[in-house]
Amino acid sequence: MRLTIACVANHEEQFRKAMAAKRRQLTQAERRIEELDRLFKRIYEDNANGKLSDSRFQMLSDDYEQEQEELREKLLRLNEEINEQEEQTENIDRFISKVRKYLDLDELTPSVLNDMVKAVHVHAPDKSKGHREQQIDISYDLVGILPASLLNDLQNGETA
Repeated sequence: MRLTIACVANHEEQFRKAMAAKRRQLTQAERRIEELDRLFKRIYEDNANGKLSDSRFQMLSDDYEQEQEELREKLLRLNEEINEQEEQTENIDRFISKVRKYLDLDELTPSVLNDMVKAVHVHAPDKSKGHREQQIDISYDLVGILPASLLNDLQNGETA
């Protein structure tokens, strides 16, 4: 809990960026679709002018169309994720405000737990390495489970 509070409070802007990284992926996919449209027009003109054989045209055309279809599917997914994320922006702001209240947390009290934590997920113990390990995931109020990799990246100054 202290690590989460410290990471989010000390790296607020990086936390926001990490939570909104999908928008960059969306922009890149949109640009690539536009580029594929231009390339497709160019190979069509080259084929019509005799600069490109019919078989080469068909091969390139099929490749471009397949890539565009995959990108369109990716765009749909990203748009859905971004819409969901935009709905969560207010929740992120509220979570950061909560974090600020507990910057000097000395003791984990029931009121802090009730305010910050939505649920604690305790996984089955794992004894495969010769000693007992048990994974515990904390689902924070307003933002859900924050991956350990995100917290580590924030702590090390790395972001998406």
